[in-house]
Amino acid sequence: MQQSRPRTPRALGASLALLAATVCVLVVVELAVPVVHGSTPLWVVPQLPLAALIFLATGLIAWSRRPSNHTGALMVCGALVLLVTDLGTLEVPWLTSVSVVLGTLMLAVLVHLLLAFPSGRLRTTAARSTVLAVYAVSLVLQVPLYLFDPDASPGGMLAVAQVPAARTAGLWTQRSCGIAVMLVAAAILLDRFRRAHRRERRVIGPLYVYGIAAVLAVPLIPAVIRPVTGMSNELATMLQAAVISLVPIAIGCAMLLGGFARTGEVQELGAWLGADAGRPTLRDALAGTLGDPSLRLAFKTGDRYVDGFGRTVRVPDPGSGRGVVEVTLAQRPVAVIDYDAGLIGSPELVADAGRVVALALDRERLTAELRASQHDLRESRVRIVQAGDRERRRIAQDLHDGLQAELVLLGVQAQSVADIQDATAEVGCAATQLRRRIDQVADELRQLVHTVMPPPLTQGGLVPAVEDLVDRMPLPTGLRATDLGADGGRGLPTEVQSTAYFVVAEGLTNAVKHASASRIDVSMTRSGQRLVVRVADDGVGGAHLGCASGGAGLSGLSDRVQALDGRLTVDSLAGGGTRLVAELPCEW
Repeated sequence: MQQSRPRTPRALGASLALLAATVCVLVVVELAVPVVHGSTPLWVVPQLPLAALIFLATGLIAWSRRPSNHTGALMVCGALVLLVTDLGTLEVPWLTSVSVVLGTLMLAVLVHLLLAFPSGRLRTTAARSTVLAVYAVSLVLQVPLYLFDPDASPGGMLAVAQVPAARTAGLWTQRSCGIAVMLVAAAILLDRFRRAHRRERRVIGPLYVYGIAAVLAVPLIPAVIRPVTGMSNELATMLQAAVISLVPIAIGCAMLLGGFARTGEVQELGAWLGADAGRPTLRDALAGTLGDPSLRLAFKTGDRYVDGFGRTVRVPDPGSGRGVVEVTLAQRPVAVIDYDAGLIGSPELVADAGRVVALALDRERLTAELRASQHDLRESRVRIVQAGDRERRRIAQDLHDGLQAELVLLGVQAQSVADIQDATAEVGCAATQLRRRIDQVADELRQLVHTVMPPPLTQGGLVPAVEDLVDRMPLPTGLRATDLGADGGRGLPTEVQSTAYFVVAEGLTNAVKHASASRIDVSMTRSGQRLVVRVADDGVGGAHLGCASGGAGLSGLSDRVQALDGRLTVDSLAGGGTRLVAELPCEW
């Protein structure tokens, strides 16, 4: 079930509604007055008001969804700036003068908006310096254009003198500096796109590509394109309005694709905490609230950090592009939130979200700590099994290479004594009996070596070793091995191979010694990430773990299977045969 989005706070909702109504009234006025007066061509009148409405609609949606993200507020400011720029159409002197003073401010807002996306904040010194520079170009370098040109404002109310040379110098200075700042902004966007991950490029790539084109085109249209092509001022203004209007549309598309940094919506976490059922996991709730699908949680346990499954994880190093915020509860570290620092610009917002769910994080920390303990216990038990198998191999190797070889040599020597022609009959008979006894002991030793650690298992793998067992059975025995690979199961961990082999050996031994069976079936198959071993016979049944009739080795075998986090079951109804099933986890 998808979590419902909490409502926008009433105070914010009312303020946004009032702001929208005010802007809409201003749009209607700026559309109606020029039409009534007839002083402006009708195709020119709606250009800037429509662009303002686009900025307003996109900005209000963004602002209401994420109040603490400045992107929505910047777009609403862009709508207001566009409407202020269009005040000259009302033919009121002082309003026209305001539009002259702020005539190029929209360029600064455009650059600010693009460089601040998606978090709504300027994250780097280069971005902050560029935005300050573009505001200076738009406001400060605009001054000579109306200060030394009486024709720039109604009745020359803003002019102090008519100095054409100063006005011309100011115009070209503003244009040159504006183009330079726009080039720097384009370079920052290009570098940001180059540094973005592949996932981020798919989301913000179209916006950045269009943003680079827009910040270059807006100042070039009046400075270069209009003089070269000879287009009218009205057409150049319409072209600029069209380029500017597509910026909020591109931002809206990036928002829909998931590139909008969701910063500070603590209410969503509150709704998550209050949900009774069907809510997402804590990590998903934080990732959804903060707008970072790559967000990760690491829980403090001892002197290390673990994930939700209890596995040890490493906290990112500084300079890796990832941000890390520590969450504490009663001055005790509980967890860290690992997030994309390029997507979320303010660590304080992440810290606020962490404080809201600190208790939930502490609860998950306890669960992760328990899982980590279980994981450590499982690993230690596996190491014990591995150590036991290594000792088995060592003992088997020592017996094979040492004692067994010595017995073979003694047998040869005894036979050589028996073959001496000068030896008496009694000596020859005694030597022959000694050789036979030595051969019998050597054969028993070979059986012992095979029981401790069978050579077919260490040399050929699980399937060949089980095939060797089956071939030596005195009863008809079938074997089926499926999905174990072309290498006969050699890709399995050695402790899994040896445990599976001993399960089969114990099942066959019990069937022969205790079950009075006439047939045995063995199967080994892979089921997901588990190896399932079955040994079934048609004997008298009645066996269970730990009972004498079930074989003295079943209890120890069960401990060995459980040490690998597996499960051993015995299904043995009286008169219905016995089925021994072992499930062993394994990595392929």
